Amino acid sequence: MIKHIRRLTADDLSAYQKMQTGLEVDYMLDAFTRITDAPNYLYGLFVSDNLVALSGFNLFQNHYAMLGRLRTDVRYRNQGYGTEIMQFSLEKALLMENVHWIGAYTESTNKASQNVFKKIGLAPADTHYAAKADSVTDMTTPDAALWQEITDAFEQKEWLNRTYLNPSFDKHVFPFEAYYPFPVSQELFDDLPAHWRFFQNKKKSRYVILWEEYVGARYLHVVYPWHDFLKQTGLFKTVQTVLESSQEKDSSTSLWWDFSELESKTLPFSHPFILGTPWVLYGASKHKLLSDDSSESLKRAYQFLDDLEEELKDLEQITESQTKKLASLDNKLGNNDLTN
Repeated sequence: MIKHIRRLTADDLSAYQKMQTGLEVDYMLDAFTRITDAPNYLYGLFVSDNLVALSGFNLFQNHYAMLGRLRTDVRYRNQGYGTEIMQFSLEKALLMENVHWIGAYTESTNKASQNVFKKIGLAPADTHYAAKADSVTDMTTPDAALWQEITDAFEQKEWLNRTYLNPSFDKHVFPFEAYYPFPVSQELFDDLPAHWRFFQNKKKSRYVILWEEYVGARYLHVVYPWHDFLKQTGLFKTVQTVLESSQEKDSSTSLWWDFSELESKTLPFSHPFILGTPWVLYGASKHKLLSDDSSESLKRAYQFLDDLEEELKDLEQITESQTKKLASLDNKLGNNDLTN
């Protein structure tokens, strides 16, 4: 039995289609060619030329890596392949020079994935509900004033500095995209996406960020930094107004709003959100993952570097050999010309 791991390309779709993942619906079948190109990295574990497990990671803001895409063929489960391919993906992410945090994200009911995350050194960092709704009309106050949009980039950055980037602020995880929350840092907000829209209330004491995105479905993403969203006059009316505008362009658009477990309990009984089960964010800094000298991650990460150095040396030797052969051939051709 020959086993090897390599990075996957769009040409490996046929191999993935042969896997028995046990999933009734798998978005990766349609997204496969897209998620094999940077900033997406996808790796496959092959046994006797059969793709039996895969995983990878996405890069965000050049400093964050989110592990995911974990799939294992049902015929090869309980043999450690899932952990092995996730470990491999983690180590590849560790080799990315600018990456300083690596995480993974799954539903609280997915104990198998959580066990894998723990085995590779990731720890729980946050738990929340990914709430979805087609409308929040019932939560609006009809005569409430809409919040004012902030278009000045400096003002937008100031709001982030006063909240998420303030060490005393109690929220330390930011939902950068649906399914992709990260611990806050200056790097996360270095270049704000142009499609983010900021709105603030009349008193300029609260703000909300809204943006459209497509992550397997179309969403209007809502980010409100505080826990008092039910007490803010005009907030839900502003969200509903922007949502209706988005739905005019695409009727399938719905809301995505991350609520903490505490926030979910404050929602009224008749709230319009679909909460489902909580999601758990796992993660660790690169420094922490590499700080334990006894960790397999460190050993294998250094092994990757050693292997890379050896490959470069081999390439240099081959290049030098080929250069000498070309020089010798040129000399022979030159001498042949003089003879003739």
